[in-house]
Amino acid sequence: MIKQIFFIVFLFSFSGHSNVEINSWNELIKRGNTFYNKVDDKPFTGILKNFHESGSVSLIDHFKDGKQHGVFQTFHENGEISMSGQFFEGKKTGEWFEFHDDGSIYWKLSYIDGKIKDGLFQMFHKNGQIRSEVTYKNDKPSSNWTYYDEKGEIERIDIYRNGKFFYEKHLK
Repeated sequence: MIKQIFFIVFLFSFSGHSNVEINSWNELIKRGNTFYNKVDDKPFTGILKNFHESGSVSLIDHFKDGKQHGVFQTFHENGEISMSGQFFEGKKTGEWFEFHDDGSIYWKLSYIDGKIKDGLFQMFHKNGQIRSEVTYKNDKPSSNWTYYDEKGEIERIDIYRNGKFFYEKHLK
């Protein structure tokens, strides 16, 4: 077991990640799609950690050569994960999740090369009922966006035309 841990630490130390850690977005400046460290004006490689006023971690974000790259996580004040996903060279990739403060799922989206993967997108109330749903195609809504109350009854429909919001229709 100790050999496995040592091996993982060894690999990580040569993976090109820096041990630089900063504690505020204010320590970075964004020019174009690249984040620079204000201290040396070089593309930032390292970890950004933000904290709630209580001192608990609110965000952990990884950067490589000025781009968000690797695990991205935000946290609720109670320590539960709020949002989790991955970046690859500055673009969202794979499964992204957001959670309510009790740990229940709020939404899940899949990304490919920074764009929302085609398919159904749903958001959920804390009780597990669907809160809203829409279908995405070519990184835009391709259906109307339907919103439900906590009992599962439709309360509103946002009408989309050609991937753009057109108007909303309230049913309650």
